[in-house]
Amino acid sequence: MASGTFNEKLSDFGDAQYFGEISIGTPAQSFQVIFDTGSSVAWVPGKDCQSAGCRAHKKFDCSQSSTCQSTENSMQLNYGTGQMAGRMDYDKFCFGADDSTLCLEKQAFLESVQEPGPTFAMAKFDGLVGMGYDALAPKGIQTPFSQLMTSEKCEEKVFAFWLNKQAGDDAKTGGEMTLCGTDSNHYNGDLLYVPVTRKAYWQFTVDSVEVNAEKFSTNFEAIADTGTSLITGPSEFVDRLNKAIGADKNPMNGQWMIDCKNLGNMPSVTFNIAGKPFSLTPDQYVMKVKPIATMDVTLCLSGFAGMDMPQGPMWILGDVFISQYYTVFDQGKDRIGFATAR
Repeated sequence: MASGTFNEKLSDFGDAQYFGEISIGTPAQSFQVIFDTGSSVAWVPGKDCQSAGCRAHKKFDCSQSSTCQSTENSMQLNYGTGQMAGRMDYDKFCFGADDSTLCLEKQAFLESVQEPGPTFAMAKFDGLVGMGYDALAPKGIQTPFSQLMTSEKCEEKVFAFWLNKQAGDDAKTGGEMTLCGTDSNHYNGDLLYVPVTRKAYWQFTVDSVEVNAEKFSTNFEAIADTGTSLITGPSEFVDRLNKAIGADKNPMNGQWMIDCKNLGNMPSVTFNIAGKPFSLTPDQYVMKVKPIATMDVTLCLSGFAGMDMPQGPMWILGDVFISQYYTVFDQGKDRIGFATAR
């Protein structure tokens, strides 16, 4: 790890939520958040929010911070579960916990006043920090990562993720986000870099995805997204891919199910990027879940899900992929790097 870098410890819940600590305000109010490369707004629950998602989590109170600047600027964010509403504040914003923090003196963030659906109520995290490009944020607003990368605090305009699959709830082993550089302790071999093709999401081109040498999609755009648990793609391609690996679609909820006893006989799935194969074995792309914690029953779910994006065909390489391949987000050179994770 190079000098000047900052490592943020991440917790893992069910290999589907990787989150770390931030603090906002003076004195500091701490929150657990997902660092989401698929969005560009930072938000935490506000003290006036009465939604179930807010009641279940810590709330930010601007009146208790001597450095908070509240505004009347309202804002709405669209999620798959519905629309979130909030207002914009400015305050001191710190990555990390305790004495090990990296701070911005004045950062814009959303204080939610309404959160949609049960998803946020059941989440282990309080809020979210968008790590996408500023183009996805409201006009004139910098994301925390963007402000950090353009400050003197970061010599290298880079951040990276190591996600430790099957780490359970152990904060020491859930993963790590490195700011202002990379950490070679978390990957093997050399990093392969590909250019960002559109500076909004962290978007790049994939040569193909294949199973047993059969290509299911070629020359397509993809997003490296730490805020998405699975790997998603256009339904027509993902349905064919799931059938090829031996998954069966549950007619009740549309999830692709796998017989856990068949993992040893299933094929790998390979994403070819810049001429190099990035393969996922069944143990890596299958999600093992216990629907009832008190019962000794495990279900195996495919890590591939169909999602038809409104802006056109797009794949999302979420935590299922990133947990196997250390992923570097290089804003200074507008590129993404991948290497086999340790």
